[in-house]
Amino acid sequence: MIRIAIFGLLGPAATHLGFYLLVRHAERWWWPQPAIYLVELLPFLLCAVIDGALKDARAWERAVVAGISALVASSLALAIVFGGFGAWTFGLAAPLAAVACSILATGTDVPDSTDPIDRL
Repeated sequence: MIRIAIFGLLGPAATHLGFYLLVRHAERWWWPQPAIYLVELLPFLLCAVIDGALKDARAWERAVVAGISALVASSLALAIVFGGFGAWTFGLAAPLAAVACSILATGTDVPDSTDPIDRL
């Protein structure tokens, strides 16, 4: 559950910040920023599910897979919603945020100690 919160809150926020800084300097790519945050939410939740499925893999493998899945999912989402190749290129900002979220989520992994028999 923590993994979904990390990817769902920090991923789109980091991408939103990157878009803000980029759009501030590239005026022709101005789009409503909250819409970009909402469009990025679904790809990052997908990355959280993929990262959670790879919980037993090494941290660097999870980070690489999270980055690649963020690149594909984010680029497709932006190209579909905002249309065209120009929007697709903004998906290049998502892998950095996804790798950071994956590393943070790796730090929150704890062994499952919910079995009451193991406590005795």
